Amino acid sequence: MKRQILNIAVDTPVSQVFDYHPPLDIQYEPKIGQRVLVPFGRREVVGFIHGISEKTSLPKKKIKSCKTIIDQSPLLNKKTLDLILWCKNYYHHPVGKTYAAAIPKYLRSGKNPGHDGNLFKKSTKKRKLTSHQKKAYDECLGLIKESIPVLLNGVTGSGKTEIYLQIMEDVLKKGQQVLFLVPEIGLTPQLSEEITSRFGSCVGIIHSSTSEKSRAQAWVSAKENKVSIILGTRSSIFVPFHSLGLIIIDEEHDESYKQQSGLMYSARDLAVVKAKQSGCALLLGSATPSYESLLNVEKKKYNQVQLNKKVFSDVPPDKKLINLNVSPCSKGLSGPLINAISKSLEKGEQSLLFINRRGYSPVTMCEDCGNIDECPRCESNLVSYKGSKKLKCHHCSFQTTATNSCSSCAGKKITVGHGTEKIEEELRSKFPGEMIVRIDRDSTRSNKKREEVFGHAKSGAANILVGTQMLTKGHDFPNLSLVAFINVDQGLFGSGYRSSERFAQQYYQASGRCGRRENKGLVLLQTHNPENEMLKSLLSKSYGEFYEENKLDRKRLGWPPYTYSVLLRAESQDEKKVFNFLDAAADFIGRSMDSGSLRMLGPIPSPIGKIRGRKRGQLLLTSRSRKKLHAVGSRLISFVDEKRLGIKVKWSIDIDPIDHS
Repeated sequence: MKRQILNIAVDTPVSQVFDYHPPLDIQYEPKIGQRVLVPFGRREVVGFIHGISEKTSLPKKKIKSCKTIIDQSPLLNKKTLDLILWCKNYYHHPVGKTYAAAIPKYLRSGKNPGHDGNLFKKSTKKRKLTSHQKKAYDECLGLIKESIPVLLNGVTGSGKTEIYLQIMEDVLKKGQQVLFLVPEIGLTPQLSEEITSRFGSCVGIIHSSTSEKSRAQAWVSAKENKVSIILGTRSSIFVPFHSLGLIIIDEEHDESYKQQSGLMYSARDLAVVKAKQSGCALLLGSATPSYESLLNVEKKKYNQVQLNKKVFSDVPPDKKLINLNVSPCSKGLSGPLINAISKSLEKGEQSLLFINRRGYSPVTMCEDCGNIDECPRCESNLVSYKGSKKLKCHHCSFQTTATNSCSSCAGKKITVGHGTEKIEEELRSKFPGEMIVRIDRDSTRSNKKREEVFGHAKSGAANILVGTQMLTKGHDFPNLSLVAFINVDQGLFGSGYRSSERFAQQYYQASGRCGRRENKGLVLLQTHNPENEMLKSLLSKSYGEFYEENKLDRKRLGWPPYTYSVLLRAESQDEKKVFNFLDAAADFIGRSMDSGSLRMLGPIPSPIGKIRGRKRGQLLLTSRSRKKLHAVGSRLISFVDEKRLGIKVKWSIDIDPIDHS
């Protein structure tokens, strides 16, 4: 009788599985989805049984035996294996690396964390929905039965979360499970509290700030049907549920759902695949849906439910421009803005200042010779941090001590531009004695600090909030009456075809945070370009109207979502090797494909031409045919492997890229 051949996926960058015999002293029957310990070169590594066959192309003498099969039953169920396989094929990623991206590190090390948690046990009395919420709830409930995704398009403050919770209860009562995805770690504490108070301790939490063991416990508990709800960020999409009934993607437009390294998947897009494979409902929610989702509604690939009324107040905020050509700034704050904050404080109300730049200042330069402090490893300026007296690179984490004198001429150094730290400093000087909270990635690194600053913000203890886009995502600040955009021009003149969409989303999300209760809201925008047409459009139109107008440019210029795209990146310490690789790839694509169905842009240097001492370049492919584009991707990878082009550079292929930097 022939010994079985186990096709093992191992965490390596090659696009193949490795053949092994089962262990000689086999204890469990080999099954696809089990973990195994195998000899691999001079090491022993944990792999996954990806397939079982009777044949192999290897000589018998070269086939080694597994050391042991770790699991009695498969760690991965068929639906999760199908998702991993789909992911591997769609994103053109090595199979072993795809397993590694999908499965928590604790489990990949061969450990067994056990599980804890409880199934759905209780339900507090449902909150009464407004008539508009009730209508949206009923529509969602009816549409999720139709086996296509539902987009809940509800303005900021319309009460989407309560609709989520009531639909979740309907699903949980059927004995099914729920996956609730959020884009940011900062959103998990408030949601976890709401879910636990509503349904009991039946929720597992998965994100980068939970311990490796806790993530693995939640993962296994969902598989064993020991928890009813998984609340987490993008990696939670791979959890192998026992009986998944509903996936919710909150803030579905958010770019944080796209992984930017390794397996560059979109959790939102994978949710569509997972829902179809699992036969479960999918509900996507946003006040500012992505252009991709809105186009899917137009194509009838998604159903849409609209919720255009706020729960507490439907009086729109006043919106005013501050012309910085007339009212100049002092460290980022104009006179009219300072007056508005003062009035808000007099009324006992809260103010939020939005600036999407961390640190004290993005540029430090010499007043005499003009020399700018730059990262020695990247083509980028060092960001000044006054609190820690450091200069830091936001791309490679290089940092050095800040000095007052220029290294070139010993002249005096000055800071140019504003970050959250500088705005906070100026606010403290203008409003001494007021509680001011800064919320950005630097001030919320630990779970404890994150809960502390958001606690002050939501309770109203903090009178003034200053922060980045973290502040605009899904938070409810009941006493907030003033929202101010410190540097509108940064968003107006961003590079890339998505810049207008991104800024519009930030604007509508942030401005929708104010005036939610009895307070009349006010939105102020500081700009040097008050006559800008896009800015006028934002002030006078709803997000839906802005989309209808803005999408025409996207369509005319042939950018996603009206086309599909693939970005080929390469990097090396030797710039010549980067462009030899990209030129060879471009030449192959030009020779092998129908030029009429494909647009090729590049090769060109990446917008950030050097990171961590490595020169970077890229080649962008777009097409109206996703099928043809993927065929190009497959042929290109085979060509690179066959010609061994990839051994001289580090390269990657990004399907449906959203960041071209």
